[in-house]
Amino acid sequence: MRIKTKEVQAISLNNNQVKTSQINWDILTQASTISASRLEAQAQQLFQKGDLSGSIPLLEAAIKNYAAQGDDYAQIRALRNLGLVYLKLGKWQKSEDILNNCLNLIQQISNNQTTAQLTASVLEVKGQLLLSIGQAEAALNTWKEASKIYQEIENYLGLTRSNINQSQALQALGLYSQALKQLEIARENLQDQPDTIIKAKTLQSLGDVMRGIGQVEASQTVLESSLAIAENLQAPEEIAIILISLGNTAILLENPEAANLFYQEAIEKSPVAEIKIQAMLNQLNLFVEQKQDFAATELVKNIDNLLNQLPISQIAIYVRINLAQSLIELRKIVLANDNNQPLYSTLKIADYLVKAVQQARNLADTRAESYALGNLGKLYEHNQQWNEAKDLTEKALNLAQSINAADIVYQWKWQLGRILTAQENKDEAIVAYSQAVETIRTLRSDIVAVSSELKFDFRDSVEPIYRELVELLLQPSESGKTDTISQENLRQARKIIEALQLAELDNFFRNACLDAQPVEIDLVDKNAAIFYTIVLEYRLAVILAIPEKPLVYYTTNISKQEVDSTVQSLQDALTKPQKRIFVENYWEPAQKIYNWLINPIDKQLEANKIKTLVFVLEGSLRNVPLASLYDGEKYLAENYNVAIAPSLELIDPQPLARKKLEILSMGITEGRQGFPPLPNVRKELEDIQNQTSSEILLNESFTEEEANTEVVNTTYQVIHIATHGEFSSNIEDTFILTWDEKINVEELRNMIRSGTQQTRPIELLVLSACRTAAGDNRATLGLAGIAVRAGARSTIASLWYVSDEATAVLMKNLYQELTNPEITKAEALRRAQEQILKDAQTGIINPEFQHPYFWSTFILVGNWL
Repeated sequence: MRIKTKEVQAISLNNNQVKTSQINWDILTQASTISASRLEAQAQQLFQKGDLSGSIPLLEAAIKNYAAQGDDYAQIRALRNLGLVYLKLGKWQKSEDILNNCLNLIQQISNNQTTAQLTASVLEVKGQLLLSIGQAEAALNTWKEASKIYQEIENYLGLTRSNINQSQALQALGLYSQALKQLEIARENLQDQPDTIIKAKTLQSLGDVMRGIGQVEASQTVLESSLAIAENLQAPEEIAIILISLGNTAILLENPEAANLFYQEAIEKSPVAEIKIQAMLNQLNLFVEQKQDFAATELVKNIDNLLNQLPISQIAIYVRINLAQSLIELRKIVLANDNNQPLYSTLKIADYLVKAVQQARNLADTRAESYALGNLGKLYEHNQQWNEAKDLTEKALNLAQSINAADIVYQWKWQLGRILTAQENKDEAIVAYSQAVETIRTLRSDIVAVSSELKFDFRDSVEPIYRELVELLLQPSESGKTDTISQENLRQARKIIEALQLAELDNFFRNACLDAQPVEIDLVDKNAAIFYTIVLEYRLAVILAIPEKPLVYYTTNISKQEVDSTVQSLQDALTKPQKRIFVENYWEPAQKIYNWLINPIDKQLEANKIKTLVFVLEGSLRNVPLASLYDGEKYLAENYNVAIAPSLELIDPQPLARKKLEILSMGITEGRQGFPPLPNVRKELEDIQNQTSSEILLNESFTEEEANTEVVNTTYQVIHIATHGEFSSNIEDTFILTWDEKINVEELRNMIRSGTQQTRPIELLVLSACRTAAGDNRATLGLAGIAVRAGARSTIASLWYVSDEATAVLMKNLYQELTNPEITKAEALRRAQEQILKDAQTGIINPEFQHPYFWSTFILVGNWL
């Protein structure tokens, strides 16, 4: 786990800079003769050096002196600072009591601007306390109250700090877009102000949020601006924090060398032990990821030396936990290299975690204790000491449940499920896994937040839970027969596959924005069969749902690696010109996948008069143009309609009303923004207009503004966009090209749902010249993302670029079929594809077009009716 900057960022005791002199270690014995302000200054100095406990008696003495002098304002200020110290030590109750005392004292003195200032500063600390104990929403409301006060007294520095604080709470709630908005406001307010530390902090926080939502290049730019300000102000602490943020961003930019340099510079420049050790831990994590065991070994020694200097605090606890996590992974590398060093022994790693548990108990920090115990359980799990692992995991789970820490409850439930599986206790393991998945469902927005910090971390921390549960549910009995799997297990497995689809889309959007409702297939289409596929490590599992019939389950014993390599062979045979010359190169992998998915149940499909095959796919199978699967004689499109559902729960089961199609067609024929021209787009749009009632926005008329105006003024059932675009597994790299810019998923959604469309969804969105990103094996996630987020009931789009001549022919066929009210959208697409195949075979059109490359690229996503 890479530590986020905000977790160990030092907090200033006062709003103003305090100059301190050399500490007099006999100061407590002289407290009666030393001014209270000097005691505060000494406490500040100890705080900044990390001696939190040492600052407490100094502050208490200062508070006593202020009370004796009758200086209410100074007494409250010092009390607030004492509350902050206890907060940093993890002594939540003590901190809360002190802060509540501050607020009570404030009410007893005259109400003026100074009182308001004190109230807001206490609320700032109280918000930090609430966020620390997992009450993000309460923290947000507290900081909003502080903001209101700062606004009223025109303290814009305090207001900016409060905006930064609110952004942290919003991130904890998974609301990254709102966090971004808060920080953009703060940046705008500071735009014309002189460079200050608060300005640098604002930009650093903004850069962190941008990284969190996938705007990685923008994150780097903003962080560099923040660094320039901090360096100009010669603020070493802030410089080190920004360098760590830049290192984290460099990781996502796939530049580990730069990340290492940033971390190393932060280590060298930080004057604060906590920040220095944070940079070291991030650097260690990098070394572990790159399997640099020697460099990691040397770094661990340095971390050990610094760790012993840290006082007991929440920071010290999590440092030990994070260090133990890295060492568990590093130990695997060392052992794999036959280099069994004592540094990585179980006892050495356990010692870090045991000390973390002890310190957490001393601070009464239940959350930290749970986290330390759970990781100790994980260590025993790795050592296959199942009983000890189970006992520790259950203790960690009970602690997490006692404080409603759902974000770690799901992790310990998952861990317990793994341990029970290893102990061959299948039934209890299924219960534990199911509870983990249910907890994730209630935590959808928070899971987005925790999984957006690192690239594809979702695939390590969330996705495996679903897969492992499905594997347990579909585990055959000792006889090895798949027909022994109960209908209840099949129904639950299907539900888990649906949940995985939703979780992955949530992660793509970096926001839990999907409103899903279960849909019964019998109510959608009695002539459709739904295929749920899941690629497990050593088998490909398929659950088939046919209306009014029991679920069917079948499996093929092949490895995930073989599935992926077969899909890659199919893609190469389609898209590489030298292989595309001979269609036979395509038939072999296409038939192999057909045999996995269709062949085992083709007789049942025929017996039940199935016309449409709907696939809920995952993994590399999403990249397969299913209409062109080959049975040895015919393509699938010659026998069945085909549709893709990102999740059946996202299907709006309404058929397309086609008495009179109103279509808005938009496109670009000329080369723009580095993309080549599409000369056949004009003919494509004119053919649509000749067959339907269509409005055309072409070239310079196709802008986001023009499209918004058109949609506001007229209600369209179909929006057809013929332009370049790309689908990627990264939402920021998924876009549609307009005449003057690239618009992203959210902008496309806003564009097609303008005006009256907000109450009536688009029936069909057609993207006729887009493609999935080359080299991105999860790029179809972006296609599914556009299909879902655009708010259209159905989307037709392409998996790869194809000649715009072939596309124009296919689109002409498609709209001819769509005018027929007797057939579904899936049937219309199938007929359009089959017509190209027949016309190419008979020479009516270019004979090359009979190759699946030219007609199977287009897929229907969503409602197929």
